[in-house]
Amino acid sequence: MRKEDLKHQIFTIPNILTYIRMLSIPVYMYFTIAKSSYILRSAEFPGGFPLIGLIIMVVAAATDVFDGMIARKFNQTSDLGTLLDPLADKLMHTMAALSLVIIDFVHWAFVVLMLVKEGLMIAAGILMANDSKLIRPVMMGKVASATISTAIFMCYFHPFFAQKVFYLDWIVLSIGVVLTYVAFSIYFKQALPIIKNIFAKKKAAKTGVSEENKEESNS
Repeated sequence: MRKEDLKHQIFTIPNILTYIRMLSIPVYMYFTIAKSSYILRSAEFPGGFPLIGLIIMVVAAATDVFDGMIARKFNQTSDLGTLLDPLADKLMHTMAALSLVIIDFVHWAFVVLMLVKEGLMIAAGILMANDSKLIRPVMMGKVASATISTAIFMCYFHPFFAQKVFYLDWIVLSIGVVLTYVAFSIYFKQALPIIKNIFAKKKAAKTGVSEENKEESNS
């Protein structure tokens, strides 16, 4: 991406909305963790629920719908937006889950599994930086993301689900995590030939350099 193109893309409306989503992360994390801000306290649930954090997160997440609509309608799609938009979504999911782990509304194992999968995706993305456009999006990835979003929403009411509905929030979150790995396997199947080709080129280039060094030594 050229420097001039990057400057032009930074302050488009869709990208500004993406920045707002990312900047909202520490705000809703604070209100999720700060138990003094909890509401809906009752005799049955004396601790209440972190609904202020949830509301902030939901409002911020709603910008994802608008930035896509604006980008398409006003032809403001950009390489920077293509990079930042999914990154913002992943950060929102992971940081929301992490804040819920801190208050014991989500088991830490869920976050570890999410981070491992994201780490693998990032590593593959870096390796295939010049070939990432060859990877086609799959519907399973969208289904997994929507399932995890639903589960995280439900986890803000974890004491209710734990007592009344047999941990339904964690069941939905488990399904979402499994689906993310199914989606990852589909992406990996697409990426494997590309990764093999990348390593083959590197090996060929290294072999070529070695052969040149041998010829120079013999001469």
